[in-house]
Amino acid sequence: MELNRTFTHMHQDREIRFSVTYDINTHSFNVVEDDSINYMLTFNSATREWTTTEDPKPSIPVAELAQLVQQHFGVFV
Repeated sequence: MELNRTFTHMHQDREIRFSVTYDINTHSFNVVEDDSINYMLTFNSATREWTTTEDPKPSIPVAELAQLVQQHFGVFV
């Protein structure tokens, strides 16, 4: 199973490059934006809510990021 995805997304006239790796141990996603910003994206199955680590914040809303990650991995929760 391929656990890495790389994709770009236009947000407010800016193209952002995302490199995302799924961690099978924590069931979270390590996200790197433009090879410089790094944070974790996680899904809480009890609350059905997507969140990221506190800092740095993603350049796009968490809900939008979660949709993109799910779309590129082909799995929706």
